[in-house]
Order: sequence, then structure tokens, then C-alpha cells
Amino acid sequence: MKDSISVLTFVAVLGCGLVAGIFFAFSNFVMKALASVPPASGIASMQSINVMVLNRWFFAVFFGTAACCLVLVVASLLHWQRPGATYLLVAGLLYFVGTVLVTIVCNVPLNDSLAAVAPTSADAAPTWSNYLKTWTVWNHVRTVAALAAAALFTVALCRASSSTDLARSKVLSSTKSAALLFKPEDWPRRFEERLNAGDLDGVMALYEPEARFVKLTGEILVGRDAIRKVLGGLVEAKTQFHSRVVRAMVVGEIAQLYTDFEGTREDDSGKTVPVHSRAIEVLRRQPDGSWKLIMGDPNGRE
Repeated sequence: MKDSISVLTFVAVLGCGLVAGIFFAFSNFVMKALASVPPASGIASMQSINVMVLNRWFFAVFFGTAACCLVLVVASLLHWQRPGATYLLVAGLLYFVGTVLVTIVCNVPLNDSLAAVAPTSADAAPTWSNYLKTWTVWNHVRTVAALAAAALFTVALCRASSSTDLARSKVLSSTKSAALLFKPEDWPRRFEERLNAGDLDGVMALYEPEARFVKLTGEILVGRDAIRKVLGGLVEAKTQFHSRVVRAMVVGEIAQLYTDFEGTREDDSGKTVPVHSRAIEVLRRQPDGSWKLIMGDPNGRE
């Protein structure tokens, strides 16, 4: 879902920027050029423009961007905690109200009125003069709105990207820390440090993806996701461990540890109670020389 929001935001940036560029051209030089020629020529040219602009490519950009904005407004409300959600909301509303609605309510009716004017009629000149002033003012409004929306969507995209990079760096940091385990005897100490600090990502980096974990009931959990739920419970209970390796045996790329864990945790009433574990851990040496757990039984020696 987050990736979809990012893609839609990027599309909205391009769409808003393109629409802002089109309208900017009219505000900056097209309308000035039309105002510099005789009214009959200016009216005829603008009438032609208003007909030619009704094509699938312009509609795709103009209304396609509006659709993206509406989706992003809804997404921002549903994912309000997402970094940059406020910018998504404001940008989407700004484009939809300041560009789309202004076009429909203000510019299009002026275009329809102009279409009914005969370029060579007696009232063409005053009608054209009023059209130039009013239409251009509203074009300024929708230009600024589209440009501001593009800027805010860009900020939202940057905020979301920064948040993703930060989360990724934390995972990489935990992974690098795990890679420092060049002796199997270091594993329990690193597990203890990460668990006591509440760093669940760091703890899970010490496990192989398909590691096994033996519960007190004898049930064997397979994979980090399943094990994470159990260890997450220890973190939530504010468990604090102190480890002591009783025995370590290494055969080739496999090591087996006997480790005693003593510590405390909070029970359901919030009271601190003692905990202990007489664990058996089986580790495997990784290609980078570090050690990760492939099988753990916290109660294997009880």
C-alpha cells in the first residue's frame, strides 16, 4: 500500500507540474499575444484554442491528475500517521479545488460565452476585453494552485522517502551489529543486549530466516516471523536478561551453546517477577564469518 501511495504521489507531481506549465504559458505570453492583435483575430484564435484543447491527451493529464489527487486525499486520511500525510491532503485539495473546480466554475463558462460571440460583431470588442481580464485572473489562480500542489506532493514524497531510508538504516545497523559475532560465545551476549534495549529488529537479525524455536509446550516455530511474535512478547513485558555461557562446542560450521539466562519481567499486573532459562542454542557460521541461530530451545536443559 505504501509503495502504491508513493507511485501515485509521483504521478501527481508530474501531472500537477504539467498542468501548471500549460496554464503558465497562457498567463505568461499566450493571452498577452492574443490581446495585442485586433479583437476579431484574438476572438477567433481563442475560440479555436478552446475547441482544440478538448482532446484525450489534455483530458488524460487534467482529469487523470485530479483522480490521483482524490485517491491521495483519501489515502492520507486513512494513513494519517504516514510521514507526509498532511502534505498529501493539502496538495490534493489544492489541485482539485484551485485548479479543477476553478476551471469548471470560472474558465469554462467564460469559454462558452466567448464561443457564442461572432468575432466581427459590434459587441465583440468589449466582450473580448472583459474576457481577457477575467479569464486571465482565474487562469493565474489555477496556475498557482497546480504549481503549489506539485511542490507539496514533492515534499510529501521526500518525507516518505526519508522515513523509509531511516527505517532501512536501522535494519542495516542491526544487521551490521549481528555481523560482528565472530565467536559463537558472543551470541547470547548480543541477544541479551538487544532484548534488554527493546531492539526487536536487532534481536531478529541474530536468527537465520528459517530458524527453529522450541516453545515450552514442545511446539516448534519455523521462521523469523513466527519467532518474532514470541520474542516480541518478551520485549512488551520489559524482560531484562543476563546471560552466561556454560558450555560451547564447535564442529566445523556448526556450534552448540548451553546458556543460562537470569532476569526479570513484568507480569500482567505490572509486577516485576524473576525469570530464568536453561537454553540450548545451535548456531551456524555465515559466509561473512558471523554466527546466527538456526535452532533455539530456551528450556532445553530444564
